[in-house]
Amino acid sequence: VHSSAAAALGKLGDARAVAPLIDALRNEGFWVRSSAADALGQIGDARAVDPLIDALHDENDWVRSSAADALGQIGDPRAAPALIDALHDEDWDVHSRAAWALQQIGTREALEAVRRWREEHGE
Repeated sequence: VHSSAAAALGKLGDARAVAPLIDALRNEGFWVRSSAADALGQIGDARAVDPLIDALHDENDWVRSSAADALGQIGDPRAAPALIDALHDEDWDVHSRAAWALQQIGTREALEAVRRWREEHGE
């Protein structure tokens, strides 16, 4: 799966694309990994939650940011602890998307973590 193919699969929203997109999260190209994460978020299938949590530790900030965004789109509470950790990512886009994702998940723990993070960082 290449980045343009991943984007097209996400727009189709077909759950049959989930497995190849999860495989694409391990692709050498960061654009492919980022596009795969975006597509998985668009599809919204819970099978992607654990691989996207792993992608929050990717070496590339675009991939981490896309993973956080995708986890917010899926909204599965299992992602909350990893997204809370991602609030401390050195990249501004990653931690801001993690905060957004936690708000989408909406559990008390997630919302409290965002509130504390905003107080600490003045955001």
